[in-house]
Amino acid sequence: MENSTIKDKIGELGWFYHIIGMTIPQNWDNLFSGHIFPFTESWEELQISYNLICFGLYKQAFVSLRSALELGMLSVYYNINDEGHKMVKDWLSSKDSNDANTPRADVIWKVLLTNDNIKKFDIEYSLKNKFKELEFLHNYVHTKGNKYSNKLGRFKSNSQTFEPDLIDSWINTYEKIASIVCTLHLLKYPLAVVKYDYSKKFGIDIPSFGGLETFNIEKIRKILPDHYVSSIEKIAEDDIPTQETIREIKSFPDKTDEEVEEQVRFIEKMIIEGCSFKKWLKQQKKLLILCNENEFSTVMLNRIEYLKKWSVENDFYDKTVLDKYRKEDNEF
Repeated sequence: MENSTIKDKIGELGWFYHIIGMTIPQNWDNLFSGHIFPFTESWEELQISYNLICFGLYKQAFVSLRSALELGMLSVYYNINDEGHKMVKDWLSSKDSNDANTPRADVIWKVLLTNDNIKKFDIEYSLKNKFKELEFLHNYVHTKGNKYSNKLGRFKSNSQTFEPDLIDSWINTYEKIASIVCTLHLLKYPLAVVKYDYSKKFGIDIPSFGGLETFNIEKIRKILPDHYVSSIEKIAEDDIPTQETIREIKSFPDKTDEEVEEQVRFIEKMIIEGCSFKKWLKQQKKLLILCNENEFSTVMLNRIEYLKKWSVENDFYDKTVLDKYRKEDNEF
């Protein structure tokens, strides 16, 4: 898409939706359990929808939008009581049973509204009615006549055509879906709207507990209505689990510069093992140029010196882990 305004809007919505996934906590109980699968699948449906709209496959693009909405809501539905790692299993495994079927919208909303935050917000802002405004999307799935068929567009011939009105409709629908899904996640995980510099306590290794960095919160604020964000911030202030988590995090000691540097070096070592020190250093020099800098900082120079010494000692100066494995195999 060459229109810069459209391109920027789609990019903005994409980042916005990506950020929503960061609000879903991941820990040792639910890691790799599939509890985040509904959201990731929703995100992929949006990307597929974008690809389809670029090819002029409008009906199919709207079908994918509908799937994205449903899956985004399922993300909160299955995790409503923080038991997603258990509740999602039958559905995730595609078992041949009624319990494993994707629930209907009315069932999803019945469960969503058991959450006090969602219920309170819905009473004030009629979030469920916002969803009902998008019920027309199922007409594309079931091809409700000519209007929702593959004949979408005014200039149809025997090839796909560019339809500005349909592009606008697609973007508006995408934004409404993103708004609903984001709002539901923020209401389920209000910790996400609390502004706090988590790097003070965790350095660069911030765990996936649902907190967002301030710049990501600001990106959300650019898409969601101001009164939505303000209301959710108020909910977060009164939400006991949220405030308990923040108090616990604040009780942690601050990370020292030395501890943060150790975290950075640990990650850089893993990168060097995969590409060698020589290639790593070459990449750092490219990044220096991209950042319009003339020379490395003192901290970076010390890091380079340390990593060079470590690489030589561990035979990663011009070799990778894979190179070493190959050498061992050849010796046998």
